[in-house]
Amino acid sequence: MISFIEVLGIAMALSVDAMVVALCWSAVQPKVRWTDVAKFALTFGVFQALMPLLGWFAGDAFYALISRWDHWIAFLLLAGVACSMVKEAFEKDEEDGQCACRDGELSWTKLAVLAVATSLDALAVGFSFALANFPIVWPSALIGIVCAFLTAAAVSLGKGLSQRSARHAKKFSLVGALVLFLIGLRILWEHGVFS
Repeated sequence: MISFIEVLGIAMALSVDAMVVALCWSAVQPKVRWTDVAKFALTFGVFQALMPLLGWFAGDAFYALISRWDHWIAFLLLAGVACSMVKEAFEKDEEDGQCACRDGELSWTKLAVLAVATSLDALAVGFSFALANFPIVWPSALIGIVCAFLTAAAVSLGKGLSQRSARHAKKFSLVGALVLFLIGLRILWEHGVFS
């Protein structure tokens, strides 16, 4: 049987990528609203909770199919969003010269893509729980709650950074894009692509 502390540790580890993405996004925004914090927390928390459930219920067939490609899927999703951030950083803004991503609105589609990309590891966790005959409902709920809380904290921290550093929005956008790309490369490295 798996303990609460073990699941809490897993939940925190699974939330790191979501936190980094949330922090990078909010740091380039001149204004982050509490609705943005809630939107990030809800989306990332829900996806992080659903993926272990999907992995647990999918079983051998689905995991065997996706396990060969999950790292490439995550890399491509993160690299795509990173490229979009770089493009936005270099787009001209006639009003104040800040990057186009300065608008506080983030589409649900882009947010969902980020949430899927950062929660694919949770799919494997769910599958491993199934193999070990561990329960999945309460661990999945805890994983989602922890991710939602930590993501909300990251967006709030980025909000504080953004208010002090609006003039560096382009630089933060480029750094954020680089971080997303590096997360993607780390996922490929962890799956042995470079060895």
